[in-house]
Amino acid sequence: MITWMSIIAAIGMATGFVGLAWLIGTRVKRPVVTPPVTDGGPTDLERFYPVIAIDHASDGILIMSMNGIILWMNPAYCRIMGYQAHEMLGRNPLSFALPPEETPDAEFVRNFRFVPEAYEKSGLQLYRNVRKNGQLFWNQISVSFHTTDQNQQYAVLVCRDVTTNIEKEQALEAASRELAYIAAHDDLTGAANRAELSRFVEAALMTAQDTDSKIGLLHIDLDKFKQINDTYGHPAGDAVLVATAERLRAEVRDTDLVARMGGDEFVVVCTGLQTLTDLRNVGKALIKAVTKPIPWQNSTLNFGASIGAALSNDTIKSANDMLIQSDFALYDVKRTGRGRVATYNADLHRRYTQAAARETALVQAIRDKALTFHFHPVVAPQPGVVRGLETLVRWEHPTEGLMSPDILLPLAQSLGLMADLDFLAMNAALDMKTRLNAAGHADVLVSFNTSPEVLSHPDFCQKLLSGLAFRDLTPDDVIVEVLETVVFENQGGATPFTQIVADLNDAGIFTVLDDFGSGNAGIAQLAKLAIKGVKFDKSIGMSILTDQTMEVVYKTLVGLCNELDLRMVTEGVETEAQAERLRELGCTNIQGFLVTKPLPADAILQWLDHYTASAIAPDDAPRYLKAN
Repeated sequence: MITWMSIIAAIGMATGFVGLAWLIGTRVKRPVVTPPVTDGGPTDLERFYPVIAIDHASDGILIMSMNGIILWMNPAYCRIMGYQAHEMLGRNPLSFALPPEETPDAEFVRNFRFVPEAYEKSGLQLYRNVRKNGQLFWNQISVSFHTTDQNQQYAVLVCRDVTTNIEKEQALEAASRELAYIAAHDDLTGAANRAELSRFVEAALMTAQDTDSKIGLLHIDLDKFKQINDTYGHPAGDAVLVATAERLRAEVRDTDLVARMGGDEFVVVCTGLQTLTDLRNVGKALIKAVTKPIPWQNSTLNFGASIGAALSNDTIKSANDMLIQSDFALYDVKRTGRGRVATYNADLHRRYTQAAARETALVQAIRDKALTFHFHPVVAPQPGVVRGLETLVRWEHPTEGLMSPDILLPLAQSLGLMADLDFLAMNAALDMKTRLNAAGHADVLVSFNTSPEVLSHPDFCQKLLSGLAFRDLTPDDVIVEVLETVVFENQGGATPFTQIVADLNDAGIFTVLDDFGSGNAGIAQLAKLAIKGVKFDKSIGMSILTDQTMEVVYKTLVGLCNELDLRMVTEGVETEAQAERLRELGCTNIQGFLVTKPLPADAILQWLDHYTASAIAPDDAPRYLKAN
């Protein structure tokens, strides 16, 4: 027969309530108002403290027989379950505590018996339970076993309602999954983005190597897409992109991947292939599926598709290798006639060799400091004050002419030359600032862009400070631009580069967040980041008149930046209408072809002398990133 002393002893060993163990063998009495004074031994009230603790514990406590029958419970368990004690005593919780669909049959309950060995290493267990009123909740249970002096064994259960914690965890997990999806996918089409494409290809290449198979990469470019945009507007173009992504996903297998590279370019990665013929057949099927006309309002949108294909081989070491090969194939199909599939072959390999020669030429150009730099103004549209100049690298190839930054920068990155490139840009910016000061434009600051490679360079900050001192400049004469995607991780959290930004700020060097809104938008971290301003990505400025959602987002971000006292620049401004709308929404500085295209050093100085909007930086105009 179970008694109070065995109850308290068992609970004491199970829960750790102080003083319970010594109650074994002691008869429990009700507490008195004034405890009697004894000769140093415990009073009745002192002996009853553990009972009070059990009665007022927030965790439910049960003592059960080894066949699962409830012998005793504390008030907290009654509150948790919503039953009166007499409704549960003598019953197995399996018969009433589980949701109906999980409740075992009567025979299972009758035959139930605790197996202590099964609980030795299980620790806390989580169950979905149901209260008397039908409300579901999460019950966290620990089970221990205790044997009395009469060799009677009991199970002691400690229960805790952890529903709130579980729901919070589930909400966080759902939010994390959503953010992870957003970080890996294009927001318009739902296709994978560049980062997810790279991750998928790298993993697929490893699997292909282990399974003696190949993967294929199909680089798809939509024909006549620009014509559709120009004729019917961007909504029609977006409809084409969305339909293309849907058609590609419907055509490929679940083990394949559809990604959007940007603009009207998509990539499909096919796994488990063997030959170029297999890949070419997939490409032909994709062209047929993708290029079906799309009804649009009272018209029909007709467009085509061209595909460059590459199949993995022993020389392929990375996703970038495959992208380069498929890009060469796509270039070939565009050059020789659209609407078909071109595969990377020996002829294209020759061109690939030419690309390798381009790499060698870039290495030599950086070594010889043969690169040139152009400068793009940042202007306050009213009263037309030039705030600063952004330093942009240019490369005049000895045989191919002026190279696009879209070719130059990825090439430098693939060769591990971004830090060298950025140091050259830094010195060009400082030289330009010296010339500005000499020409009477001391209030015009100069900025330069930084890559992760140069930010993490151990001598970056010291070289910048030394370069300033050598030219008799001060730290607040220059602005360092750091990409949003460098400072924030995929989930919007801070990266180690935030400390580097803080170090620059401590040295008195202004830092702005570049291409803000194009990446992870770590908005919650902005207040903690030691930056002086943000540059909104050019996609925002270019779409401000056509995208109402973007307009709302922009206005909200402008308000946030004002609250944080961050200076703002909006890039990509090409028309007066864009500039006017941005100004109405709170824009204070713009950059784009509306003002001028990037110009060489001599040309930009001449441009400054003839800038017609107003005098440059009058005495009462605030310096860019300085006092309001």
